[in-house]
Amino acid sequence: MTADATAELVAEHEALIQFLYLAPVGLVQADAGGNISLMNPLSVQLLMPVAHGGCIGNLFDAFDAIAPELRALTDAFDAPNGVICEGHQIFLHQDSTVPVKRGTPEVLSVSLVKQGENRLMAVIHDVTEQVRRERLLRQSNAMIDTILTNISDYAVVSLDRRGHVSAWNDSIGRVTGFGTSLVGQPYSVFFPAGATTASGQLARLREVVANGWQLEQGNRVRADGSQFWSSAMIAPLPETGVQREGEPDTAYCMILRDISNQRAAATPAPTTTALP
Repeated sequence: MTADATAELVAEHEALIQFLYLAPVGLVQADAGGNISLMNPLSVQLLMPVAHGGCIGNLFDAFDAIAPELRALTDAFDAPNGVICEGHQIFLHQDSTVPVKRGTPEVLSVSLVKQGENRLMAVIHDVTEQVRRERLLRQSNAMIDTILTNISDYAVVSLDRRGHVSAWNDSIGRVTGFGTSLVGQPYSVFFPAGATTASGQLARLREVVANGWQLEQGNRVRADGSQFWSSAMIAPLPETGVQREGEPDTAYCMILRDISNQRAAATPAPTTTALP
């Protein structure tokens, strides 16, 4: 081997070592049985809490108590090379009764790649914070869904710049009985016949842009033709808010609420006078 070839090989080796030390994930090289031949410092840090007696010599032995499926997945992988598993999550302390110290990895993501008949590469990543955020997001979404599901007298309608319905959801169907065919219809579809005109509809939208919002009460119409007393608020969505061809160039949110019961409760009962 020439001096130049040797120098090039040394440079590549040093670059590899530097990459291993600076990599933001744990990297482990092992044989098919899990015996480790190379690992970076972050791998040691991540595997130490799960290794028996703090000894890390075999990848599968380290995970046997909490993730024996890693060994099983590798044994069942028949291809000469390829991805055995990707982003497989392992919860480290799910059966522990001892409080986990803050900052200690709780969930590891493990990806295994077979690189030949007797060579494995494992990528290990601490995804504790990611899993926590995803759990909080799911909880928040579930809470919002519960709130929206239990509020049965509101319907939220998205309108385009002409005041035509641009989005339909279950709340609209629940309150008004309309279905997906509502998309593309002017919002006057909720008004009794003759209660508004196309020009009046655009004038109302221009007022909404000028004033920031509009709230009014009146009779509205369901899909079956029946009427209900409603409060209706229209507010512009944050768009340009400029005029184009006499029409507002923006989009809107319209909130319909069935307040028939509240109106009935507030209306005094008629009085009668007894005949002599």
